[in-house]
Amino acid sequence: MNSSKSQCDSAHGVSGTILNIVLLGESGTGKSASGNTILAAENSQNFIKQAFSLSQQGSSKEFISYPSSTPVTTKCEVRTMKLGIQVTVVDTPDFFCEDERVDKAQLNECKKYCQEEQCVVLLVIQLGRFTDGESEILEKLEENLGWEIRKKTIILFTHGEDLNIKVEKFIGERSRLNHIVEACGQRYYIFKNTIKDSKQVMGLIEKFPEMFPNFPAKQSPTLCCVC
Repeated sequence: MNSSKSQCDSAHGVSGTILNIVLLGESGTGKSASGNTILAAENSQNFIKQAFSLSQQGSSKEFISYPSSTPVTTKCEVRTMKLGIQVTVVDTPDFFCEDERVDKAQLNECKKYCQEEQCVVLLVIQLGRFTDGESEILEKLEENLGWEIRKKTIILFTHGEDLNIKVEKFIGERSRLNHIVEACGQRYYIFKNTIKDSKQVMGLIEKFPEMFPNFPAKQSPTLCCVC
């Protein structure tokens, strides 16, 4: 295999040395903000020393994120960092906006990173705003992407600061949401994107070995360190 093809395969997640974290979900659920929470973990001094080295692809380190009545993210955006291995964080547009046709070019771009061999899908759902349109989102994503992404999916709930009951109760009271969580092996996590805390990011990463047993995670006396 020539070097250029090898580099291309690695960038798309075929190589075992790279892990892609792909954020999927409807507009307004907090995909970009969640990506920024992951990236912001570098601001922790301990986190920098022990885990993260961030490199940019594009003009801005952060994903663009602000309240809007129309989709803010209109194409796949990529940032890379090192967690011992190289990790690619991919923010994606809403592939289910009823007012817009699916951009096939962007869907194909997403497919490059969303491959079963080395991909963790974060299906982003806003707590308190689970819509009818999201009730079949998992099946629609699998149809568009061409494989059972549920095998490598963690449900990432956002707006955790607004949750006033136990998350188990919140999920149990919503049959369609409960179906999605069960389909994804009961893997879910809560982000408070108003708090840029590296510990909540490391808590998320601790779930990765459930899908990738060889993922190089180990405990640190101060926080979970991936190295």
